[in-house]
Amino acid sequence: MSRISLALAAPVLVLAAALQAQTTAPVVNGGFPLVSPSAPRILFESNRTGKNQLWIISADGTGERQLTNRDTDVDGAQWAADGKSILYSVLVGDTSRVYEFWPDSSRERPVGSYPGRAPHLSPARDQVLYDVGPWTASHLVLADANGRSPRQVTGDSITVWSGMWSPNGRLIAFTVSRPSGMSVWVMNADGSRPHQVTHLTAEEGRAQVPAWHPDSHQLAFQSNASSPKGKSTLWIVDLSTTGAMELGPHRTVYLDETPSWFSDGQRVAFQSNRTGRMEIWTINADGSDLRQLTGLH
Repeated sequence: MSRISLALAAPVLVLAAALQAQTTAPVVNGGFPLVSPSAPRILFESNRTGKNQLWIISADGTGERQLTNRDTDVDGAQWAADGKSILYSVLVGDTSRVYEFWPDSSRERPVGSYPGRAPHLSPARDQVLYDVGPWTASHLVLADANGRSPRQVTGDSITVWSGMWSPNGRLIAFTVSRPSGMSVWVMNADGSRPHQVTHLTAEEGRAQVPAWHPDSHQLAFQSNASSPKGKSTLWIVDLSTTGAMELGPHRTVYLDETPSWFSDGQRVAFQSNRTGRMEIWTINADGSDLRQLTGLH
């Protein structure tokens, strides 16, 4: 399953996997934005060419171009801490092969392979997190950057997806699925003190896909509603209070998902199908200045 599917809630993930061989994936013109930590430009994913590949665009909507052109889907990416290069993965069987790519020179090199999905290297690049196990019972594994000394850091009683390191390297945020619902959790970088940080009501939806604020004290996340289906909104939670605020609330049946903070901490990039097709948008943290970046031409 490609990264494009990961924004879906757990029951839809299972259904999507079952139907994958029978259906054609919808065209995602822009999805999973990742804002550079050092410049106002946004990495994103798109399957508009038939395979899920990486693209880049400036925050003002100019300079859009394709970065990767592999013969298989790209399965996720992250910016290096200095914002000069991109680390992305390709899933081959149950193994993720990670490559480093420099968008300003198109230079690329292999980094390593990890026996799981969605690898995410720490800011210091000395440790890596990845998902192991079936989608309905996955957990997080922590290893050194070479894949040595792997150990499971989340329990078997919960299903966990996609651990994300905080910018200061001290914390890890992740999505948890339990029979009671979905929520965002945080733990220390060594796997200790896991705790739930979102506490939305059933009406507010299922919290998932956390994104770290540059100060490592807040998270943006998406919440998918069970009613009406097909509605998702963005939220911000302060870790010191666990109080959550909805960003750009709406009642319309469309999806605002996969947030990513700008380095100034004042804006968020996200994917949305507000126009009928998934595109990249931005919004200020106070809910003002909503803008569409991709799909305007």
